[in-house]
Amino acid sequence: MARRSMLLRTLAIAAAAVTSAGLGPAVAAAQPGAQYVALGSSYAAGPGIAPVADSGCARSAQNYPRLLADALGLALTDVTCSGATTAHILDTPQRLRDGRSVPAQLDAVTADTRLVTVTIGGNDLRLVGTMITQSCGNAAVQAFSLPTAAADAVTRGCALGGGDVAGPSMDTDYGRVEQALVRIADAVHAKAPGARVLFVDYLPVVDREATACAAVPLQPHQASAARAGYDGLLAATARAARSAGADVIEVDQTHTPCTPTPWVTGFADPFTRTPDLAAVMSSYHPNLDGMTAIAQQIAGLIRR
Repeated sequence: MARRSMLLRTLAIAAAAVTSAGLGPAVAAAQPGAQYVALGSSYAAGPGIAPVADSGCARSAQNYPRLLADALGLALTDVTCSGATTAHILDTPQRLRDGRSVPAQLDAVTADTRLVTVTIGGNDLRLVGTMITQSCGNAAVQAFSLPTAAADAVTRGCALGGGDVAGPSMDTDYGRVEQALVRIADAVHAKAPGARVLFVDYLPVVDREATACAAVPLQPHQASAARAGYDGLLAATARAARSAGADVIEVDQTHTPCTPTPWVTGFADPFTRTPDLAAVMSSYHPNLDGMTAIAQQIAGLIRR
């Protein structure tokens, strides 16, 4: 509780000290009581960060939307959900692991909405799922002293747990995400003409040099592919923002799991602990420090 109070004070100070930079004219988005809707996938929802606000969506009560709303006194509607794709924001209900189905996230946007944050696209491109699956295969090979040649077969076995073997392979994948992001921003502006739309970039798992380490057990070519996929998503998001009149929150690139101060969790190796599917699937996601950093950056860019 004490840590949460400290986080909120830090965010409030940041918001009061810094005016908007490069985000266009200030709007009513930061006024106390303004309606704020958070859309997005697990990178906004915050799986693995206690306390849990919604178990079906693996949504934390300390994700960046909640921290931002508490710091600025905004009226938050948080419909972020782990596993969401751009389709789940636009028009497709999402089926959850607990059997529930939640409506398309855009349904939460109303005419009086003044701020909308969007973190989406990673699941469309299978970025994190691919990294988790590949890390699972690599960890199994090491844990059971299997020959390297067996890695591909083991990785395919790991994919049966819900992951992916391969990420995006064509420019058209990024093009589809870009088009979907434009549609999301256009739909928000149509429903809430007075709303500011912020696309919030994903925090990186590997740095620009595609560095791997014990916390990120990827082979060099896998790490390079993961970084290329991440860069492709960043570029698609930036293009969509320019087309749709939205803004982009560009995140720090230096706090990967391979650094002393990570903002993203490393791989939860199931072969060195009691198997925990939830922990494995929340690998490579923002931790509380990462969520706090994102919230602080957004607060600092919204005019007091």
